[in-house]
Amino acid sequence: MLRIAICNETTACGELFEKSIGEWAFGQKINIEAKTFDRGEEVLADIEQTGYFDIVLMDTVLKGNLSGIDTAKEIRRLYEYFCLIFVSGHNGYDNRIFDMHPFHYLEKPITKGKLFESLNGAVKSYRFLYETFVFRFNGINYCIRLQEVVYFVSDRRRIRICMENGREYIFYEKMDELEKRLRKHLVKFIRVHQSYLINGRQIEQYQYKYVVMRNRKIIPVSMDRRDHVEAFMS
Repeated sequence: MLRIAICNETTACGELFEKSIGEWAFGQKINIEAKTFDRGEEVLADIEQTGYFDIVLMDTVLKGNLSGIDTAKEIRRLYEYFCLIFVSGHNGYDNRIFDMHPFHYLEKPITKGKLFESLNGAVKSYRFLYETFVFRFNGINYCIRLQEVVYFVSDRRRIRICMENGREYIFYEKMDELEKRLRKHLVKFIRVHQSYLINGRQIEQYQYKYVVMRNRKIIPVSMDRRDHVEAFMS
């Protein structure tokens, strides 16, 4: 599911965006959750409570104490991997916009065609460059890039994530549930063992009884999964 935040000073305009995005998602057969906000404080509170957004449409002007640019800056500080699309009805660019590394900039009035084109590009960019995995541990939301995950390893419901930079994270989930969740992503993970889900892009060497990952970790391949792993590697 793709989470989309629509931040607009005018509630009615934000709702029109939400309706148009719903039409776009239906046409593209993409499952989305779209939320509309007119204050920067509201979208930041929602991120804290329910997790990160994949795409953020941000008006440069919002109600409340935070401008759209200030809000985008704070979201970018919280997590890097999302597609930011700025929307503005004012003539000219604010140079601070470019510090946020936006994917696109749309000037009002915005046609459905321009909006849909921008969303299509954002989805393509997000899926191939910024495909993320979101999890929660000890009341804190985390967002990591899937392509940087070397493997997931489980001990009952406790799952450890090993990243290519050596960092590790922990969260709680059943391995079977995690495996199903990861099937929806473009980065392909393969279950080589009851306790291991490995990133196919991180495999350096494959032997019949084990695989060697790019971080030099040797992971066993269980007997009942060897044919599946061999098919994946061929």
